[in-house]
Order: sequence, then structure tokens, then C-alpha cells
Amino acid sequence: MTEDEFTEALQRLGLSQAALGRLLDDLGEQQPAPTTVWRWADGRSRVPIGIGALLKLLEQLPTEIRAQVTRKALRA
Repeated sequence: MTEDEFTEALQRLGLSQAALGRLLDDLGEQQPAPTTVWRWADGRSRVPIGIGALLKLLEQLPTEIRAQVTRKALRA
């Protein structure tokens, strides 16, 4: 996933970079530093394969289920 694809996926999902970090934490992964997510969006670091796969999976979920998965991350 390129940095542009990453940024566009976040926008389609309605997730900020910070919300993505919180979502990863909610899913049991260590929350990445804000600068890490920024580097993915800026192209300074490659988007990990697992992150790209997660975003693509989230986009394929029915809206109601996606909302349940992301609700807590969006509230903070």
C-alpha cells in the first residue's frame, strides 16, 4: 500500500491517524507512535503489509460492523 492509498483509505473509513493508532491498540496491537503513522502517510516509512490488509478488510465490512469495530477509537 502506498502512502496515497493509505491516506485515502483512512479518509474513506473516517479515521484520523490518531484514531488508527487507537484502533490498533483496541485490537490488541501496541499503539504506534503518532510519528510512525505520520511517516506511513508521508511516505517516509513503508506501510506495513498488515496495516494495509487491515484497512482493506475494514473497508469490506458492512457499515454497521465497521462502525462497531471503530466506534471506541473514534470517540477519544
